[in-house]
Amino acid sequence: MNTSIFDYHLSDRMVIFTDSIYKDSPYISPSPRDHESIFFVQSGMLLYEKNSVKEIIKEGQIGYIERGSMDKSSAYLCNKVSYIAINFCFDSGSALSTKTLPFQTLCSQGSAYRYEKLFQEALYHYLSKAPGYLTICNGIIMQIIGFLYNEHKIDIAGFQKMQRIEKAIQYLTTHYNQTQLKISDLAAMVNMSEKNFRRIFFDVYQKTPYAFLQEFRLNKAEILLLHTSKTISDISLQCGFSDVYSFSHCFKRHMGISPIQFRAEHA
Repeated sequence: MNTSIFDYHLSDRMVIFTDSIYKDSPYISPSPRDHESIFFVQSGMLLYEKNSVKEIIKEGQIGYIERGSMDKSSAYLCNKVSYIAINFCFDSGSALSTKTLPFQTLCSQGSAYRYEKLFQEALYHYLSKAPGYLTICNGIIMQIIGFLYNEHKIDIAGFQKMQRIEKAIQYLTTHYNQTQLKISDLAAMVNMSEKNFRRIFFDVYQKTPYAFLQEFRLNKAEILLLHTSKTISDISLQCGFSDVYSFSHCFKRHMGISPIQFRAEHA
């Protein structure tokens, strides 16, 4: 019987943090890493270098760093790159090899809105140090790794479809706050008819472009409600809703409660 990575437990040595790397001030690991890392790039682009191999991790993407790495990370074509990182170590008593996960350095290019929410949630619980926080963080990390496994197993045809609409997805996730954002414009951006774009988008994400956009906006709004003191009105506009009413209506339809109630219950 083969042992799955999910049969192992994360140690309590995990560290979850947010940080930034500034232009001309790269991070260079002083010694081989004694842990593995997954990180979500919140803004900017990160250049990762190891053994003369270079990888670029863009905003909304996830990177993986294996145990034992000696590497260098820099802000690439930007003044700074910001990220949330999770350092972890699977059960040190196991017979696992140095690299316990099958991912490449760039290990996710899709579902940025889902991953950002999970990384933010893990960071929140880790910093809270409330009773049971390590168990909660373990669960979130394993959920992230599970999603990454699903992406890793995507077939070649699916990956090629994802690449065809990548430019449109990047535009959507950085311009989601534009109230007049149109699906037809996204399709034109990747030289597709709107009908073909919608079809391929659904094949990749199992939802329509509009549903994806709404979920992305709501996820951003949820993060702002939890981690800032911005007013509901400011959040609605920042997340691309035309007014407070449409935001509150959409939020309640998806979450079951109003934005005000959501913030109060999670205060």
